[in-house]
Amino acid sequence: MKFGTLVDCADDQGCLWMGKDGVPVSGARMLSEAMLRFHRGNDYTEAKRNLQAHMDYIQDVYTHANTLNHRLTMTLGLNPRHLLEDTAGMGHPMDAVLSNMMAMKRDLTYRRLDTTPSSSLTTLNWCTTNNPKGRSVCADVKSQQLCGSCWAFAATDVIETAVSLATGSQPVSLSSQQLLSCSVSKEIRTYQYCFANSGAVPTWLQTEMKWDSQNQGCNGGMTHIALDDAANKILNLASRIDWPYVDDTTSSNNPNAPVGPAAGKRRALTNDQRFLATNGTSNAVSQYNTCTGNRPANFTAAHITGWEPALNATSCATTKDPTTLLKSALAHGPLAVALSAKGAFKSFTGGVYTCPAITSSDMIDHALLLVGYDTGADGDYWILKNSYGVSWGLQGFVHVKTDNMLNCGLNVFPIRAIGASAGPAANITVDGGGSLSFGGASMGTWIAIACVVSAITLALTIAGVIVSRKRMQNMHT
Repeated sequence: MKFGTLVDCADDQGCLWMGKDGVPVSGARMLSEAMLRFHRGNDYTEAKRNLQAHMDYIQDVYTHANTLNHRLTMTLGLNPRHLLEDTAGMGHPMDAVLSNMMAMKRDLTYRRLDTTPSSSLTTLNWCTTNNPKGRSVCADVKSQQLCGSCWAFAATDVIETAVSLATGSQPVSLSSQQLLSCSVSKEIRTYQYCFANSGAVPTWLQTEMKWDSQNQGCNGGMTHIALDDAANKILNLASRIDWPYVDDTTSSNNPNAPVGPAAGKRRALTNDQRFLATNGTSNAVSQYNTCTGNRPANFTAAHITGWEPALNATSCATTKDPTTLLKSALAHGPLAVALSAKGAFKSFTGGVYTCPAITSSDMIDHALLLVGYDTGADGDYWILKNSYGVSWGLQGFVHVKTDNMLNCGLNVFPIRAIGASAGPAANITVDGGGSLSFGGASMGTWIAIACVVSAITLALTIAGVIVSRKRMQNMHT
């Protein structure tokens, strides 16, 4: 069990949390250890208050579950994001318990059905070797921090996998900041849902629906608009190394953005960080990190020619089951999707997360990458790559329960990038698994700093040796 996960809540002993070195500790001790491990910078009092609020929420979820004699399918715990966000909008802790109970009751009937297409694998994971290619096509897990930029990260994630599949090469991490800064279009798109009005699919979903939305930086956006802009306006996509992420944008504020407005208080950016967001990294590259004009080919890491919905009017030739349809679509590669990330989602640390029934499109508020599916003691689940960093969830991934409705919203916006190809700048790669930021500077910048520091250190060392020798000579004269 990972650090910060709630172990159990007993009426007579209170709640125990998993502390450092795998030792269960009290809530007070957990608060102290988590602050020591996670907190950086200023706002200590606010960070501690936010963390305590999330601890209270998680403890209440477990307490309600115990009262109802219900075993949760997921584990909940703490992560660095909890220091920066309050618990507003998370709902009542009992809602998370009831959603979990209802999902398991639905599963008693649904899991008896075989939802795996005859032409598909029993299990699949495009971020491991468990796929037809026998290798991972996923780049490293990233962190959107407090910016509501999930749509930009989902877009770069799906492009990265498309390029890797098309070229047969190792995946290269692309710049989410480029899409965050440059994709600001407004579009009306029509999606077709052949599985609507069937089975347990919510009645609000119609066979054809128009989605009117605009990408608005940290105030939310839609992944399909980002892919459209990448193909038709931005054209030449930068690598993450060349154009790093700094959580900044000049877009307007709109709390009603279609997907993912950020909650909580965002940190203030330094002038250097704002420069990096607009101008990029080293002198050779920085002049091209702009939303005006085409990026030169030799500083380009990837291209796409467009995107397409993974499900359309012709997808239901053999079935209308939402899970079977998604599994069939996944056979061709990972999909950018969106789901409901309300309630306990942000506290997920393991097991299988269950969603409430999606009673309206407004509940679908977070974009991420669908990479596979598997089964366990609690039934079938989806495997998704998130953009909350590797300290969140299962090393940055989450398992979400399958169902015969909308699969937590995954069936509403599943899309893929098409016409993917690599550029010359894709030759620089970083071994993944972490949240690469280099303190807001590029690799080239840090190499330059290292060279300067080394030179200064060498000079001081030589000077020290000279002084030492003179002192020794004086002692012998």
